[in-house]
Amino acid sequence: MFRTNRPVSADGFFNREQELGILKRTAPSLLKNEPVWYALIGPRKVGKTSLLLEVKRQLAKKRLRFVLLDSNDDATLSLELFKLYGLRVLDALFSREIGASLEVLASTPPQYRAVLQRSKTFLSITGELRAHILEFAERKPDLSLVRDAIDLPETLAEALGTHVWVMWDEFQQVASIKHANKKLELLPLIRSRWQHHRRVAYTIAGSERSLMLELTTAEHSPFFQHFSLLEIGDIPQQAALSLIQTSSEALGRKIPADLARQMVELVGGHPFYLQLLGEALCMRHHSYDDRSLKAAISELLFSNTGRLSLYFENVYRGLVGRSSQLAKTMHTLSVQPSSLAQVARATGASTGTTSHNLRRLGDAIQRNADGTFRITDRLFGQWIQWRQPGGTVIPMTLVGTEAELAVARSLALMGFELVYQSRASRGAFDLLAIRGSLQLGIQVKRTSLPVSFSKTAWQRMQSDAERFGWHWIVAVLTPEPESELHLLDPEKATRRKTVSLSQHAAIDNLLKRFS
Repeated sequence: MFRTNRPVSADGFFNREQELGILKRTAPSLLKNEPVWYALIGPRKVGKTSLLLEVKRQLAKKRLRFVLLDSNDDATLSLELFKLYGLRVLDALFSREIGASLEVLASTPPQYRAVLQRSKTFLSITGELRAHILEFAERKPDLSLVRDAIDLPETLAEALGTHVWVMWDEFQQVASIKHANKKLELLPLIRSRWQHHRRVAYTIAGSERSLMLELTTAEHSPFFQHFSLLEIGDIPQQAALSLIQTSSEALGRKIPADLARQMVELVGGHPFYLQLLGEALCMRHHSYDDRSLKAAISELLFSNTGRLSLYFENVYRGLVGRSSQLAKTMHTLSVQPSSLAQVARATGASTGTTSHNLRRLGDAIQRNADGTFRITDRLFGQWIQWRQPGGTVIPMTLVGTEAELAVARSLALMGFELVYQSRASRGAFDLLAIRGSLQLGIQVKRTSLPVSFSKTAWQRMQSDAERFGWHWIVAVLTPEPESELHLLDPEKATRRKTVSLSQHAAIDNLLKRFS
């Protein structure tokens, strides 16, 4: 099944065999006291955490203990993160035996201490180390605790004759931790301790590509040349197709191969996007066809309440905040790649200010080989276009027919929003156009006039419109070379053996007709 609210492993894990193989080679080296360090770099929700969890699952029977930490686990991003880190280390070494989480018990120190003192493993270490661990839950987060927490996995691994693999996600955020309103130089401190550890391997991951590259490859960085880099990006097409079909088959509703290919063409190989679209299609639509896919992408991405739309909204707000200049810059680049001078003209800013704004947008913006700039995530860029005035046509440029796109462009000029409708959810109509309280069902055709319908098809449109409380029209785009769009009034239909609409039924002023 599709898993969209948490990292995956085991049967929910797809592809990444090469990356898995590389990371798993860490284990034999570590067991020889020759640890190797890796840095995983990739955009948010592309599968870095899932990859780490799958490595942990596949190596569960090895003589290793795993510590997983995400810098976002500490909402305040303070020195409390290192206290949490120390407690995760203790959990990795002792929780299996005591049957409880020391991270949780740390909030009640007497219980934390009592549980530890019942552990044979804990009692086997030196008295000095036991005392140090017993007081850990009540220590204040300061630089002394930070130093002790950094060394804790190596100290315990040596005392217990084991090995530890630390996996730290969003590690680049450690550089921004402050204490008493002062920025701390934590990275040099961490590197100075880690480089002496022989029983601990370190794998870090991060979604801020430029910061991670600077952290691992810049000569001035304390971690210069300490990590081997692994880029984690979109999965290949075949793996993406397998993800869609296998996950949908687990729900008893396997998505056909041709529709799965359309999904990959729409959203690319980003696992999170594929999972969301697959879930939307399987859960909300009773049948699989072109219309249900169009409806699913509209609900997911081009709707104020769609899950991917809400995700992008959060990303967008984090990037631009209240800055109109940053918002204008993002909008300009969502339309097409642009040079520095072109962005400056479009936003009304100087080239110096524009250059500064582009740097502020960080990894959301990418520079092309020809010197122009573009939005890194194509789907995010299309979402930005959709939320602009007149952006209602964007869904049709992605998945629409030529006739649907012509309808969208025409009605967008009148202030309508357009939404795709599936047969299962909204019956006979291809599109729903919304303008204030006006809801207009639209049947779209690409044909010459007059256009004809069977009486059964006509009655279905009439009954669906009445059932949903909509007005409705028929939109016809005539074949080339004319390619003229006609909005036709069903009340002016001619009824014989079939029901037909001619040029005579054309609506000159749609807003006046339904005012």
